[in-house]
Amino acid sequence: MTPSIASKKYAVRAGGELHSDKYRAYIDGIRAIAVSSVMVSHAFPKALPGGFVGVDIFFVISGYLISLILMRDFQRNSFSIWHFYNRRVRRIFPALIATLLFIVMFGWFCLFSPEFIALGRHISGATLFSENFLLWNETGYFDVASTLKPTLHLWSLAIEEQFYILWPMLLYVAYKRRINFALLFVVLAGVSFAINLYEIHADPAAAYYSPFGRSWELMAGACLAYIQTSHPSLLARHGNFRSWAGLALIVLGIAFIRPENPFPGFWALLPTFGSALLISGGEEAWASRHILSTAPMVWCGLISYPLYLWHWPFLSFGLIIFGALFIKKTLVCLFAAIVAATLTFLFIERPFRVQKSGRKKTVGLIAGMTSILACGVLISTHAVAARLNRFDLPTRNEFDFLKERTPGFDEANSRRIYHLGPERPESVLFIGDSHIAQYTARLDKVIGSDPRLPGATLAIGGGCIPIEGVTEGTPMFAKCWPLRDEAYKMSEQSKFKTVVIGGAWNIYFLLADYVYNDGGRQIELASAQGRAAAMLRLQQRIQKLVRSGKRVILLLDNPNSDSFNPAGQANRLDFTSKNFRSNSTAKIDAREIKLNQELYDLARGAGARVIDPEGAVCVGMICRTTTANGQPLYRDYNHFNPDWVIDHANFIDSTLE
Repeated sequence: MTPSIASKKYAVRAGGELHSDKYRAYIDGIRAIAVSSVMVSHAFPKALPGGFVGVDIFFVISGYLISLILMRDFQRNSFSIWHFYNRRVRRIFPALIATLLFIVMFGWFCLFSPEFIALGRHISGATLFSENFLLWNETGYFDVASTLKPTLHLWSLAIEEQFYILWPMLLYVAYKRRINFALLFVVLAGVSFAINLYEIHADPAAAYYSPFGRSWELMAGACLAYIQTSHPSLLARHGNFRSWAGLALIVLGIAFIRPENPFPGFWALLPTFGSALLISGGEEAWASRHILSTAPMVWCGLISYPLYLWHWPFLSFGLIIFGALFIKKTLVCLFAAIVAATLTFLFIERPFRVQKSGRKKTVGLIAGMTSILACGVLISTHAVAARLNRFDLPTRNEFDFLKERTPGFDEANSRRIYHLGPERPESVLFIGDSHIAQYTARLDKVIGSDPRLPGATLAIGGGCIPIEGVTEGTPMFAKCWPLRDEAYKMSEQSKFKTVVIGGAWNIYFLLADYVYNDGGRQIELASAQGRAAAMLRLQQRIQKLVRSGKRVILLLDNPNSDSFNPAGQANRLDFTSKNFRSNSTAKIDAREIKLNQELYDLARGAGARVIDPEGAVCVGMICRTTTANGQPLYRDYNHFNPDWVIDHANFIDSTLE
């Protein structure tokens, strides 16, 4: 018995009446590649950063299978819009309903009220298959980290469903009017690819989430389906070559594509063409029979849809609760997802997908999805409250004050230079990032209290490290480096008697993926060599400012720790207290103390003054995380709570003297 035949019988045993006689096991093997690469990429992004292209593989498979079904129905004169959508509902809804119910219930358990309300919006978006548009509108520096959105992965399902809604009717009209399918497919794919290339530069978020810039990948599968139904002779030869070539392109895409690449763009051609070629190789190709059609690959493909649905909520909720997932917790989350996917496939999906499922089941599924939509609406309007029904969780971010003070504020597109007390003849220049932005409300309050004080000019952007020669490859930070150059040119102006340089030093030197560019050679900033080179560059800049007669202040970082986060594990799993506990404390990493001492010595050696926020909140390595009234000092693990800063961060006042 050949592997493909054995796997087909295995799939029928596993899925009951899951497939028709046209079932091809190797397609499930391709699904296995797609879902595995996505899972590993999400769980271990540094190990497989390009694994997210598994979504593009899914797009091609979906475009191929749906178009193949439709065109064969047209040929047999058996097309029924009810039959088509009935199959889609039975295929998509059961596992999705189970996953969304879990997300709602677990979200109720571990999310604070503002987070639960936001989750309600995303649950509504997921049920309406509009999650991609919701995420598109939320992208930017001020957005909640994507890892903290349990429904994030449903953007790709939304695009597929949008395709399923429009494609059957468009194809049916084209069939009835005898429009040439080949011409139609090529034109639609070409227009979509052109939109994709335009949006990559004009609006990267749109390029990623927009169905208009993504549909060409689904059309690649549709084109293959057309060739197979109308010109099968074109696929009669060289199946092995196409199969190996497609597999090679997919592997190249996974291996070399990085999140920082302009994507989809031309990079998406690798997984898209690779998938189309691999499918076109057919079930008789050697790779299809001996790799893709093996029982483990087929089984992984059979559960690929529920596995895709389940893996991200487990990882996301793990990150929400614990702040970081090290390898053991990550593996536990993945194991839980595999178990949930297996149970979902066997006991939820399969009963609905058998051929004899009647109209009542379909209507029941639609009613179930409608109920979840209603639940999402009730949550988003706070008609349904979270278990942690508390609004004392800090929600204002460090730039909110500047947004309020600056009409039409857009941190992503502005010059990122702001003025407090612009009418004052002198001004203090602040150069840095969000760890300076967090003090702006306090600075404004002090400036307003005394007309004799100078104003403040802030050249700041999130993640904009104020050390020349240091960069980070993420497009989000691309505007940081011109801003930094402009800021240091501004420091030469006579109106700025004082220059304050500050940043998230603990993150830059201990955690983040910044690099120091040493004559074309890039050195990781977190390495001993990179740290030494960057500190020397900072010291040289300070010395230059001091020699020019400036009063220079180096603002050290505020203490950082996952334990400082008011939305962290201790508070999320606290069943006994309705409010934040008063006078809570936590311990900081000894490396922060060592780093602060290095920066202190650097600054003092260069003739600068030093301000250390640590003394305001810590004694030794023990730091306060809440006040006597239970107010959180922090809004997350590394930023002060702006509502605490405005009345208590008086250590920053001396910058205006």
